[in-house]
Amino acid sequence: MKNSALIILVSCVLLGSCMKPSTNSNKKLDQISLITISRTPCFGTCPIYTLQIDKHCVATLEAVDHLPNGLKGRYETNLPEKEWMKLIKKLEQMNYSSLEDTYGNRQISDLPSVISSISYEDGDMKKIDDYGARGNQELSELYAYIDALIGTLDWESTDGNQ
Repeated sequence: MKNSALIILVSCVLLGSCMKPSTNSNKKLDQISLITISRTPCFGTCPIYTLQIDKHCVATLEAVDHLPNGLKGRYETNLPEKEWMKLIKKLEQMNYSSLEDTYGNRQISDLPSVISSISYEDGDMKKIDDYGARGNQELSELYAYIDALIGTLDWESTDGNQ
């Protein structure tokens, strides 16, 4: 009887370890319709912008102030597909959809926020409000990647500002 119970237990453990991991927490990355990242102001020279990238790799930038490349105004560009795939991979690796909805200590003033969101084709959305922009290591790396990406893309003004 003990041997039967042991065999059943070992079988369950082995079968469970071969099962495909659940993707519920990593919600439908192939069904993303829009990625948005916004940086809010502080009392200093923090970059202030909103970047939206749709599933067709069209990137729209509303550059408000303090961007390293000096952009101000509304811009558009086509994101290279390899950059879209790199971004999707980062979101997948960090399991974005399972992260907390809010980060940071609002008792401290003068910190900028980074508000990021993913909109899905079915109308669902995951939004993270990261006050202080230090939610966790993966989010910090995502923000650095986005900031660098904004600096390297060839933006075309859509409102006449250069």
